Amino acid sequence: MRFGSNSNYAPCVKIGEETAAQLMFVIGTNGGGLEHSNWNQNLKLAIRIQEKANQMYPGLFKPMILRNSRYNQQVASGAAIIEVGATGNTLEQCNNSMKYLANVLDRVMKECKEE
Repeated sequence: MRFGSNSNYAPCVKIGEETAAQLMFVIGTNGGGLEHSNWNQNLKLAIRIQEKANQMYPGLFKPMILRNSRYNQQVASGAAIIEVGATGNTLEQCNNSMKYLANVLDRVMKECKEE
């Protein structure tokens, strides 16, 4: 018996000849009542990164999730959780994702310096 689809168990995207695990931002907010005054800044940065990723590597990111918990993201501006694949993804798929994420982050950071 199978529980869930393969897309949930091992979410992937094909980039060139490689298969990469899909990524997903999890952004905490102050919706649970705990202080988290910079969550909007964290969200803006995550959106910027995800938009750049969508330009460079369409499908690398799944839609982001906003939660009513802080996940210690209140500690630093720009803090976020990035989920890498799921339990069915291989280490190789996850490593491929990190290579593409590093390229995206490099591009976003260079653009931020130019502003």
